[in-house]
Amino acid sequence: MKVAIIGIGFIAEVHVKELLSLGHEVVIAIGTDTERTEKFAKRWGIKKSSIDYKDALSSDIDVVHICTPPTLHYEMVKDALKADKHVVCEKPLCLDPNEAKELMEIANEKGLVNGVNFNVRFHDACANIKDTIRSSEFGNVNLVHGSYLQEFHALPADYSWRYKEKLAGPMRATSEIGSHWIDLVRYLTGLEIAEVSASYGKFNPTRYLRNNIMYEKEQEGSQKISVYSDDCAMVFLKFSNGAIGNMVLSEISHGRNNRLSIEISGSKESIWWNSENPFTINRAGKFTGINTQINAFAEGFPGTFKNFFNEVYKDINLGKAGSSPIYPTFRDGYINAVVCNAIYESANNNSKWVEVEI
Repeated sequence: MKVAIIGIGFIAEVHVKELLSLGHEVVIAIGTDTERTEKFAKRWGIKKSSIDYKDALSSDIDVVHICTPPTLHYEMVKDALKADKHVVCEKPLCLDPNEAKELMEIANEKGLVNGVNFNVRFHDACANIKDTIRSSEFGNVNLVHGSYLQEFHALPADYSWRYKEKLAGPMRATSEIGSHWIDLVRYLTGLEIAEVSASYGKFNPTRYLRNNIMYEKEQEGSQKISVYSDDCAMVFLKFSNGAIGNMVLSEISHGRNNRLSIEISGSKESIWWNSENPFTINRAGKFTGINTQINAFAEGFPGTFKNFFNEVYKDINLGKAGSSPIYPTFRDGYINAVVCNAIYESANNNSKWVEVEI
């Protein structure tokens, strides 16, 4: 397959590396700076580069991978679909549910394969967990809880596009890491989130920027800036089957590199897992004790991309999406946007319960 990559940041590097390892040809790289884009293309052996994303929509391209900040997705994805290109988009698909729904409808009408990179569900353990939860031995899902913890935004921290509302939107922890947790719980349980009640932690709204690093206190030669997005969130959940749960999101948890954890209690068993120990699944019944299962999956984070791309490109080779793809589609991206916006609405209205209206 001939592929165009739009975006040249860290996540684009992962996309290109795994696409090349799978034997696909990345034909053109698109960035916003000519020199950086040319260097990116040269580093990966990509023959063409451009700073105009519409150059990625030429006739010899089969698939477009969009690896740009969230607010840029809508226009780029829409143009790619209108050019009859299959699309793989970084998460979140859109911040506006109406935009995400429109993209979903266009892709479906045109019969184009579409995927959103919620790569966490492609840890090998997650398929095992999903099968366990859906089995009769597990029983009805009653309680779901977990967290996604990172330390990257604890001060001092890099000042990136994630702090610029024109690129990242008004949310940060919710849309950046919460979207992964939301997708994973939907995938594992088959349930939808019906209502949410949320509280935000927004610490250090005034920060001091020097050499592109944000500090809590004024530094010599620093510039005062304001940050309005969420550092962390506490979210209570009600599910479509009557189950309850909660989710803790934090981008300021020291010592946590990238820890997504989830525990699900059914009427007969419980199961739990976390991404810092991705090869171990814990499963227990009341009288059976803890049963720890060790998985053979050894590729870690990059391997989740490879597994995701493998599934998407199977459908692209067929020229259309399957009836029930296991990878997250634009429909999942749309539902995710609805849930994230409900969390945002609740957190900004004294934690009131907000229905998730899909």
